Amino acid sequence: MTAQLNATDKAILALADPNVVINALSRFRTQACPPWLPATHPYPDGAPPKGEAAFAAVSGADMLEIIAVRGPLHAIDGWSYLGRAFSSLLSGQAHAARHLSYYAELRAALSILASSGIGVFNRRNAVVDASGVVHIMSTQTTHDMAWLALAEWSVSSTSLEWLAKPIQIAGASLLDPFREFFPGETSTAAGELMAEWGFDLQQGTTDRDQRNWSSYQPTALGPILTTPAQDFAFLKMFWNACRPNGVELERHLLRILLEREARSHGSELYEYSHSYARLQESAKAVVSFDFLKRIDDPIDHEFLVQLASRSLPAPPYAMMCRAGLLLKLATGMAEANLRAAGIQPVDHFNNWWQEFGVHHGLWPPGLPPLTTADLWEDINVALEESAAAPTDYRHEWVSTLAGNAMRMCETERVALWGLFQ
Repeated sequence: MTAQLNATDKAILALADPNVVINALSRFRTQACPPWLPATHPYPDGAPPKGEAAFAAVSGADMLEIIAVRGPLHAIDGWSYLGRAFSSLLSGQAHAARHLSYYAELRAALSILASSGIGVFNRRNAVVDASGVVHIMSTQTTHDMAWLALAEWSVSSTSLEWLAKPIQIAGASLLDPFREFFPGETSTAAGELMAEWGFDLQQGTTDRDQRNWSSYQPTALGPILTTPAQDFAFLKMFWNACRPNGVELERHLLRILLEREARSHGSELYEYSHSYARLQESAKAVVSFDFLKRIDDPIDHEFLVQLASRSLPAPPYAMMCRAGLLLKLATGMAEANLRAAGIQPVDHFNNWWQEFGVHHGLWPPGLPPLTTADLWEDINVALEESAAAPTDYRHEWVSTLAGNAMRMCETERVALWGLFQ
């Protein structure tokens, strides 16, 4: 039987308010990190009690702190899972890549929910409302509740604002040019927009089923093969879509958002030249009107083409792109919450992210980058040097890549330049 939310769960989810998360994160203005949770917290590992009565007895303040830190931390862990998926791809293990990509998707979903004030634990699920009161939901499993809750949350009239506003293009929010085109309008819910971008939130459940097959069946009975040439083309495309201060993927996302809203008004985007004229010059420099009219670059970005794939068995590239989009959104929302709390993440979490980089082999001890955006340069060099590597056979390809193979799998870098900029 397909899992569903009951009416009580839906009513509780409607009480979720990211502002209480922002208030909880504001303690970092005066407290150092690490630790992420105060030393006096009754559940310093972030795991509330499993028993029904004990879980219900957790105070609103304690529950809120647990949920609040899960926004950035789930996003960081999600990027790590995706990096391990990339490593599996390089090794020719497409099924392992799917397994890990799904968990990257799941972590992203959990991050978005946590940043919204929704805590999804192991059959223990809760929402903290605007008054700090804890509301307990049904005992759905993590894998069921994450996708059901995210889909339900996305229909809220405010979900698009929280989810899409942190996406930056030309130094401004993606929603700024939207408001120039449609002043006074509020676009429809984020769930519908996600579907337009190529990711139906229900796809998370389908990808879970694909993960189950890859995780538990003999993979030789359903081989999924990719070539080194295909893998490198994918990795190059993906990394360029995620580069710091990038515009390529973002401008494609903007075009789809504007097209969608124009059609909801019974018109087409080419009719809005007067609206385009109101855009900031910085935005016009990266988004021409010919681009918006699909005269230039008429085909959607390859990232979105891969993301929208519904073929079965699901190719690893599609699942990786779905994870990537969700993680970009989750990271942006977590970072925006920290800034709204009056925190400059790169400074307040300086000790933590510098230790994180050393532990993950991103730089030697005592030699962190001047800015997290500088982490792109290693990837850029790795991609340039790898372009000449022979791709006829996987052994020859991976052997030639040498250290660049490791670099192209270090997606934790995206988490760092997304959160601590």
